[in-house]
Amino acid sequence: MGFTESSTIQAALIEWAEEAGWEHVPRDDLPRDEHDVLVESWVRDALIDLNPELDPNQAPDSEANLDAVIHQLNQAILGAQNGLIAANERLTVMLRGDHSFTTVDGQHVPRRFFDFEDPANNRLVVSDEVTIRGNTKPRRFDVVYYVNGFPLVVAETKTPVKHQVSWCNAADDIYGTYEVEYPQFFAPNVFNVATDGRDFRMAPVRAVPDPESEIWAPWGSLEDNPKSVTEFARVERAARLLLRPEVILPILRDFAMYRHARDASETDIKLLPRYPQFEAALAIHDKVLDGRPGGLIWHHQGSGKTELMAFASARILNDPKVVEQFGSPPTVIVIADRKDLVRQTAEMFETAGMPRLEVPGSSRELWKILKSNQPCVVITTVHKFADAGHLSDRANIIVLVDEAHRSQEGTFGKAWRAAVPNAKFFGATGTAIEDGKRSTFRLFGDPDDPDFIMSRYTPEQSMADGFTKPVIVEGRSVGFDLNKDDLDVAFDELAETEDLDEDKKVFLSNRASHVETVLSNPDRIQAVCADIVEHFMLHVAPLGQKAQVVAYNRNLVVAYAHAIEARLAQVGQAREVAVIMHVNDAKGETQDFKKYLLTDEQEEALKRRFKNVEDPLSFVVVTAKWMTGFNAPIEGVLYLDKPLKAANLFQTITRPNRPWKNPLTGQRKEYGRVVDYIGLAKAIGEALLGPQVGENEPEAVHPTDIQALAVTFLTDMVTLDAMFEGIDKSDTGYQALALAHERIPEDSDARSDFIDAFVGLQTIWEFLDPHPTLQMAKPSYRWYAKLYESVRPKTESNTFLWERFGAKTLALVHSHMSNVRVRANYSRNVTLDAKGIEKVKEIAEALRQPLPEPDAKNPGDVLGQVLDTIEDRLRRLAAGPDEAVYKSLAERIEKLRDQAISSVEDSLAFLEKVLKIAQDVVAAERAASNGAGDAPAPVLVDPKRGALTQIVEENAPADLHNVIPEVVSSIDQIVDEVAYSGWTTSDAGDKKVRRELRTALRKFGLPAAGVLFDKTYEYVRENY
Repeated sequence: MGFTESSTIQAALIEWAEEAGWEHVPRDDLPRDEHDVLVESWVRDALIDLNPELDPNQAPDSEANLDAVIHQLNQAILGAQNGLIAANERLTVMLRGDHSFTTVDGQHVPRRFFDFEDPANNRLVVSDEVTIRGNTKPRRFDVVYYVNGFPLVVAETKTPVKHQVSWCNAADDIYGTYEVEYPQFFAPNVFNVATDGRDFRMAPVRAVPDPESEIWAPWGSLEDNPKSVTEFARVERAARLLLRPEVILPILRDFAMYRHARDASETDIKLLPRYPQFEAALAIHDKVLDGRPGGLIWHHQGSGKTELMAFASARILNDPKVVEQFGSPPTVIVIADRKDLVRQTAEMFETAGMPRLEVPGSSRELWKILKSNQPCVVITTVHKFADAGHLSDRANIIVLVDEAHRSQEGTFGKAWRAAVPNAKFFGATGTAIEDGKRSTFRLFGDPDDPDFIMSRYTPEQSMADGFTKPVIVEGRSVGFDLNKDDLDVAFDELAETEDLDEDKKVFLSNRASHVETVLSNPDRIQAVCADIVEHFMLHVAPLGQKAQVVAYNRNLVVAYAHAIEARLAQVGQAREVAVIMHVNDAKGETQDFKKYLLTDEQEEALKRRFKNVEDPLSFVVVTAKWMTGFNAPIEGVLYLDKPLKAANLFQTITRPNRPWKNPLTGQRKEYGRVVDYIGLAKAIGEALLGPQVGENEPEAVHPTDIQALAVTFLTDMVTLDAMFEGIDKSDTGYQALALAHERIPEDSDARSDFIDAFVGLQTIWEFLDPHPTLQMAKPSYRWYAKLYESVRPKTESNTFLWERFGAKTLALVHSHMSNVRVRANYSRNVTLDAKGIEKVKEIAEALRQPLPEPDAKNPGDVLGQVLDTIEDRLRRLAAGPDEAVYKSLAERIEKLRDQAISSVEDSLAFLEKVLKIAQDVVAAERAASNGAGDAPAPVLVDPKRGALTQIVEENAPADLHNVIPEVVSSIDQIVDEVAYSGWTTSDAGDKKVRRELRTALRKFGLPAAGVLFDKTYEYVRENY
């Protein structure tokens, strides 16, 4: 007898359920008629146990009231014939205990159906092959999970040994047959499960089955590694985690939400949490009960952080333990940093049926709500806390901060923390920041959490789960020639004609050297926009997807919009372009911009048009607005022509990563695209690498490291060449391809090795191209790129290939019926899927300056030189003979550290001493470097950081005025950026340095002349 679904996955579900505490009752032993949905005797038993007033032995009318409850339940269940979602919502309200049942004497009393506090204190039964009969053909459900007689979960299974059958077929049985023919059985349903033993998905009722559906979602744990927990292991892990009363009942009580249709184009839907949202919401709830100050949720962009806040709020508000702990019902404040995000969040919370939802329209309205101490959910912007002052000392306020990496620090962050100082603060972000000035980790993180992170959901996990799609970054090179000599002559002539002095020339030169000068060149704008339209019509339009263009500033947003419109008209495309940017309705606003001023309603209307596949609005051009916090799955490509870095860059390039299915063709988004016109490949690598708590600014990229990486590329190419030795790499015919496939058979280690090797090469190429060392390898690399395309792993089954690629295939055929020339350029693309991200991170780390290689004889010595403080190094040097200068410096630094600070004046005196010591440290280091003999020069300071900065950071007293480190940073920045070799002998150079020093001091309200200026100048001069 072979493998069958009943002998494999179905039997396994029963076994795992029994191990989790469920009682297995075969279908023939269930005390129910096959026409019934409920196991009524079990429902009655639970009602009596949980509602003593319904015990027939306790009250004369109890039996009649018990019958009344059962009758109302059955009436609600039968209502599913008129709409399953509505009936499911009604039953959910009943089963939560939020519905009041009418008694025989006309009273309205809520009833308890489950023990939510102790899930094990319920009757838990799992049964298989459960039959339902009615007016149509009898149907049999593979596995049903009953709690107190209610069928809360239905699982449909398929055999794991037939490749043409998948979990999607099981989901289709539920959606297309069972829920249609017997909707009443699913009225009390919490969720359904579909599995073929190789994949496992869960979904609410009326979820359309789709191979890449984010509604039919996988289950798992944030602790799992998506590389190692796969297929059969992932299925068992998901079943054991999800199909437990400890999960099913909380989802029923706290997490099931409903979104009601706003017009005829929409339908009612039920929303359930994904496992990252579920785990994070439970963690927030636990921290509130434990009295912790808050926590940081770092989840990948597109993973549903707004929904997470709604789930967490429901969990907190529904739990009587929270009320008991604080003595009164809590208030939840949800903070966003933009009005449009407040609107989006409020819509999500309205679907959750949140009680007492408040969206204050003004700052004073917000202050009034919080001062009133009323329990509610408040959704507001961070800006409404400005000037609020102290509003409430209550400890039962929970603050949930969306986009916690942006404007939640500095002035605004201090304002809302001062307003509700005893609140619990939880921050959710997809792009945590740690840059020396800001730290999302320390602002929201709980010190008790590992690395200050309460919940982490990585891009790799999100893509493995199918909640987000990979992003392909396509590089573009936009070059130009510049005749520098003629430009200098012309500029000097202008200066002479207009009688400009040196300071004015420097100012004009600095402004003209800005990147905007290049980006605003009309010829460049036309060339970039022509490329955008050509790329869009070839790669994006056939899929029904739309585009976002990110320009440098508002002037360029308008210029790009006009250029794209003109190009579309030239190629005969009746597509529309919208301008989205911040415009002030004030006197000082430029008149040319006021035509783009939008009301909230107009902006929302544009969003709806952009998300409508049949609407001609195809492009939105932005510079900041909609670049982050804008969720439009139809967006298939983002054209990027604006320098960005770190968090903003990562948020921007993940805009197109949302899954989407074309409702007209059934075509699904395989990946998002980012077309990069600005050259941000290395910055993308740094953004993907992500910050680490306590980490300083990333170090610069060094040419020596790039050269080493190029050598690595060529070495890896040699490895690939060995795999395909004897095959002519100039032969792109079928025979050569067939020979190559023989070397890497399907499902072999050789094929896996080839795929891993090529993905690494592809990513390195994107970082280094057009590095000259790579050019000799270009023909072979392109041959390997074509071979990789022929064997690239596919995740979908053949059943859905045409549904996925049919529309694009037809579009390509049609496009080749005219004189169209398309040339793929694989070498300029990098796929940011899970494997690609891993390789990019490796490269980004490799491009950072490494520590010096340790001496084999003294392996700890170099590391000590790097890590020791300046004081420790000076002490070691002072221990040697004839090193009086080092001894003196060490003693002075020790006294500096011991200095007491009690006023601003003391802090300035401290700064003056530091300036002198730093000058002497640099002088001592230089003298040692110029000393006689071959003895190595002692390293006192990190050459990449100023001596002044290091001395202050390592020796500052606790009460040092907080402006001093900023002054120090500005001075060392002058050392690094303004001064140049030979400036001390140049009158212009000396003037420039003095001017910059005075500007820096004035910025902090310090005197630009006198002792402080003189010591600052001498320190800068000593450095060069």
